[in-house]
Amino acid sequence: MKKTIISKHGKLISQRLVKIRNEAGLTQRALAKKLNREPSLVAHYELGQRRVDLAEFYWICKACGASPHKEASALMKAFDKI
Repeated sequence: MKKTIISKHGKLISQRLVKIRNEAGLTQRALAKKLNREPSLVAHYELGQRRVDLAEFYWICKACGASPHKEASALMKAFDKI
């Protein structure tokens, strides 16, 4: 198993996070505020410089008004194509 931070899988996760945030109409700063975190953390997630655990993925989705289940399912389908 390869590390996800520098992999095709990691890139897919980062792209999905950007998509979720953009569809919510949020800036990185606005999302960070909703998560009660630093804006740099959101940037690190989206640039693939930091891994996102399942709980963080859940809270990011909820903060953006997205379905964590739907978004995770879409990621798994994308992973299957790699």
